[in-house]
Amino acid sequence: MDSEPDLDTLLDQALRLPREARQAFLDAHCGSDAGIRGAIEELLREHDDEDPILKPGGAFDGPLWEELLTEQGELATGARLGPYEVRASLGAGGMGEVYRAHDTRLSRDVAIKILPAVSGGLDALARFEREARAVAALSHPNILAIHDVGAEGSTHFVVTELLEGETLRVRLAARGPLAPSEATAYGVQIARGLAAAHDRGIVHRDLKPDNIFVTRDGRVKILDFGIAAFDQGTTPTGPQPTLTKTGQVLGTLGYMAPEQLLGHPAISQSDLFAFGIVMHEMLTGSHPFARKTAPEVQTAVLREEPASLARAVPGLSPSLVRVIERCLEKEPAQRPESARDLAIFLEALSDTSAPAVHRVEPARRPLPLPLMIMSGGLLLLTLAAWAYLRVSTERTAREVAGSELVRAERMAKYIHDDQRARVALVALMFASFPELKAAFATDFATIRDFLLQYQQRIPGQPLLVAIGPDGTVLARTDEPAPQPAARRDQWLDVVLSAPGDAGVVEIANRPSVAVAVALEAAGTSFGYLAAAEPLDQRFARAVSEATQDGVVLLSDGAVLATTLRSGQNPWPSLGAWRASGGSAGVPIETRIGTDTYFAREVPLATRPAVSVIILRSRDEAFGSFDRVKTTVLVVLLAILTAAIWTVVWGPSLVRRRRE
Repeated sequence: MDSEPDLDTLLDQALRLPREARQAFLDAHCGSDAGIRGAIEELLREHDDEDPILKPGGAFDGPLWEELLTEQGELATGARLGPYEVRASLGAGGMGEVYRAHDTRLSRDVAIKILPAVSGGLDALARFEREARAVAALSHPNILAIHDVGAEGSTHFVVTELLEGETLRVRLAARGPLAPSEATAYGVQIARGLAAAHDRGIVHRDLKPDNIFVTRDGRVKILDFGIAAFDQGTTPTGPQPTLTKTGQVLGTLGYMAPEQLLGHPAISQSDLFAFGIVMHEMLTGSHPFARKTAPEVQTAVLREEPASLARAVPGLSPSLVRVIERCLEKEPAQRPESARDLAIFLEALSDTSAPAVHRVEPARRPLPLPLMIMSGGLLLLTLAAWAYLRVSTERTAREVAGSELVRAERMAKYIHDDQRARVALVALMFASFPELKAAFATDFATIRDFLLQYQQRIPGQPLLVAIGPDGTVLARTDEPAPQPAARRDQWLDVVLSAPGDAGVVEIANRPSVAVAVALEAAGTSFGYLAAAEPLDQRFARAVSEATQDGVVLLSDGAVLATTLRSGQNPWPSLGAWRASGGSAGVPIETRIGTDTYFAREVPLATRPAVSVIILRSRDEAFGSFDRVKTTVLVVLLAILTAAIWTVVWGPSLVRRRRE
């Protein structure tokens, strides 16, 4: 069998057979190619309408919602569903009626999706309630908010915020491609919404323009978590409940990542693949894998490269093109690490303004003079033009490189601020748990087990330390419970001196971001909870990915992390960097190995002293300007050759004409 079977032919042949004969046909013609077989089986199920994929039409459309719906008459204006009074119908679809209603308790307008009599039994209702709880937990300005879930007799309904505007699909159909600045601004909001879901371990699985709503004031809302699932890579070990029926390949063809088409579980990087497609559509107005038939679309997603974004939108930022192309990589590991990194990168990119470029004015052609004088003057002008061009382009290139390093500094500070906020959020979240406050009345082991349970569920989270109201360390997640008489670490004294303020401290001679928050309830202080996360390779990689530059993270006494090739770092400490001429906020030119870089120090903390050094290759910064100089040099050499030829042969040609 060929390595790339004709999906159209196989599908057509299978559709001509009785259902009971199709499995034997696939056994004979698909062999061991699980990807092709899975694709054909999915298309056959869709054709027979046995396993429908998500249909467009609103925030709660999908296989689960369809299962829950049966026909029901339209509600009259003024009808009541609990505290909600129906004001007007907003529309109807295959998945039910949507109404504008008024919440009489809170005096606000809301949207109500009617889900009539449950046809799927208790299991379907349980899935519906579990899904509503999962989406309601995603409290974020870029995700549609669920306010309430209720039932009136046999009618079940969902209450959401009322949106006014249009879906991204409608906007693109009416106006065509968006300007890069507008598309980037929408992309930032979409990435933020996805990051909030992924932080909770929830994968959307059906991101597309139909499920993205743009309000009248320009705010983006992600809709339809109807087929969302938990990312098994971020949830505790063991089987997890899915939010929709199992055994289905769910999503919309053309927006599902390759691993979803092959039947593998969706992960957060699967949403980033769909994000790349949505960004491509916003910028070009067309789908990067558009084909005539569904099998051809599936084959393109699995095996072919997307349509070139750089050719479709001339002049688009190369950095934006690169990050979208990374989102569309076939392998999940080659896509960006997280939606949060995407949001940071796009936000910094949208804040960047292009530096002014000095234009070299072409020299005016001298007035007609006798032949010899004109040739000599042309030669002098050629040399002067080359000298001016060389100085001008180098100055402009340095200005561009300096501007890029300023942008990179903003990104590094943004990422550091985000890390501080994230550590503080973890501490505040734990401090709000009543169970933890109650555990302070028990023994050390109970407190430590409570903290460790969280870290085991979500690896890579900050170090947590429980501290009694008298300052005694009760438990910490990096070692067995300490003795009550044990001496408290110095860094804990620092964070306890300013509760709630995240800062950089030194833990085991390594700088970390740390914060302490108070555990209080009804005026009673139970103690404190401290959280800490090291400034290490993970932070350096995040800055490098966002800036596309080399990064070295230095403290007073050591190299904390580097993204440079092994053995290339020339500074063993922050003091060595400053002794070589480096200082905060002033870029310098430095040589590392055989390469020359522009380097800029970005201070993160003073006590302990920690700075990130951002390195931009001189060759990359000067590359485009060097090409301009080469082109102009060729032109000037041609002019110089013509001038010399005129000086040498011009007089003889004049004499011959006179003769």
